[in-house]
Amino acid sequence: MGRAVALTLLTKGHQVTGFARDASKLPEREEISAIVGDVTDADAVARAVVGHDAIVVALGDSRNPFALAVGMKRITPPNICEVGTANVIAAADAASIRRLVCVTSYGVGDTREKLPAMHKRIFRWLRLNEQMDDKEQQEKLVKASDLDWTLVQPVGLTDGAATGRWLASSKGERRKRTISRVDLAAFIVDILAGDRNKRETVVLSGLTITQTAEGA
Repeated sequence: MGRAVALTLLTKGHQVTGFARDASKLPEREEISAIVGDVTDADAVARAVVGHDAIVVALGDSRNPFALAVGMKRITPPNICEVGTANVIAAADAASIRRLVCVTSYGVGDTREKLPAMHKRIFRWLRLNEQMDDKEQQEKLVKASDLDWTLVQPVGLTDGAATGRWLASSKGERRKRTISRVDLAAFIVDILAGDRNKRETVVLSGLTITQTAEGA
């Protein structure tokens, strides 16, 4: 997800720094300042954010959920989102950075009860509840901060092509059950440029050809 955001920012002429534990997650572009680091390392995060106008947080478990379901070892800590985001918020405060966009997931916080029963069963089978609880704590930290934050809850992410069509709802509404990563990235860049949706939680979902974003 971070890769898509970084590349989209570049197309809009922004200077970008990418921070990731795994160098392969960072785009191989000369225009991007790539930093390999651990988001649980508060000092490393603090050094990385200096001199920036905004921060986009896109944290999650590095292991495929199906791999975890069959017993493969977890790569990242179970509280990676909570700890990493706490470090980002502290670093932003220290560096006087006001703008934060944090990507979590549909089904976290106020939208948890909106998940279909089948999805809840799948989450239990894939052992995703622990990850969702981590994102729940992440959202609480963001909301409690003094930053100009936006929480973005995308529905299921795909590697599909850009459509430029989506529903961004601060009421928890959704249309399709999926949205492409590139459309999510475009939305994030749009709200950063337009200075919109501050201190709001936004559910982002794709639209079919016949669907509209009206009423949400």
